[in-house]
Amino acid sequence: MAPNGAGFQKAANGARIAKGSTLDSGHFSKAVKKVIYIYNCIVIKVIPSGMLHQSSDFVTETMILDISFAQHIYGLVPCFAPSYTFSENLQTAHISVDDPLLVHALTSYYYFRMYNKRYGNIAPTYQSNETHKSFIPPGLVGKPSYDGAVRGKTDTFFSEYATHNAPDLILSESPRSYIIGNLASYDSRQYPSAPLDKRPEGQAFAHTLVIPKARVYNIVDPAAVADNCSLLHEMRKHFLDFWARPDGKAKILARTKRALDEQDKKLLLSTSNPNSGSNASYLSVRDEIFAHYEEKRLEFERLKEEDFLFGFHCFPENSIGHLHMHVFPHGEAFREFSTKEYDWKTVPLQAVLEVEKEDGNCG
Repeated sequence: MAPNGAGFQKAANGARIAKGSTLDSGHFSKAVKKVIYIYNCIVIKVIPSGMLHQSSDFVTETMILDISFAQHIYGLVPCFAPSYTFSENLQTAHISVDDPLLVHALTSYYYFRMYNKRYGNIAPTYQSNETHKSFIPPGLVGKPSYDGAVRGKTDTFFSEYATHNAPDLILSESPRSYIIGNLASYDSRQYPSAPLDKRPEGQAFAHTLVIPKARVYNIVDPAAVADNCSLLHEMRKHFLDFWARPDGKAKILARTKRALDEQDKKLLLSTSNPNSGSNASYLSVRDEIFAHYEEKRLEFERLKEEDFLFGFHCFPENSIGHLHMHVFPHGEAFREFSTKEYDWKTVPLQAVLEVEKEDGNCG
């Protein structure tokens, strides 16, 4: 048992977190707690040959991790490149749970494996459960949407998307999926009155979503990984192909700016009211917000494939009962004013594919 961090070294600059990372141990501890809750704190049961823990208080104590397993898990999440190199001659490393990169890599993999095992055969049944929270609000049931089509009780905001929404909300279409922009602004300063534990802003600048045309409930739904995970591969490829098109970046930026403008309009109407309260503070940062957009717009156009996170929110932590893949730049420069409240449950596509490969569903 290697004491106090032996078995790996910090990066040359001494940083404990990779430069540009926005991983927050406070947020990811939620995922650790969720993992422990599911298995009654007996982590060793689900990790037969790699992990032990020193106490039942797993979140605040330290854990012992097999070096080769740590390297394997880190490899699943390349966009969160670790700041550590591992020593080959040691079998274990003593790693503090406050290392956000490790917490994210571990919980992404195990969080999905656990939820997939527990809910994989249950989640699809919720597609016909009219009372489940992930469908449209009851007040919208029976009312016409964009083109006059009426929504049903088990519809979601993503079901038959082209039927219920204006065409300009669709940034790109492929035979199996749509790419849409986040309707919310990415900048938390445009939501001065929002509660800290339920943030409405996006997870990053230019946060987009890829949604399948077919009704697939969630990433733990077997339909999501059918046919050798072809749908997941198609969704990722759709985004990357769109990104490579001459108009791809421009459309994503236009959608990002539109969300910013629409929230700005709402706030200006609100701040014109002398009783608007905290929204009045928006005026003091309004110019900074739009200057920030212009700065990030130029940087965004220079991003590469590896600069994006492709991720999912697993059932039952999903907010919408229709599979959707979050795509956004993972660097701190693009997340400074965006929410990190949902980072703990954002499972990277790489972790999903690794689990499904081990289970024989993906080649």
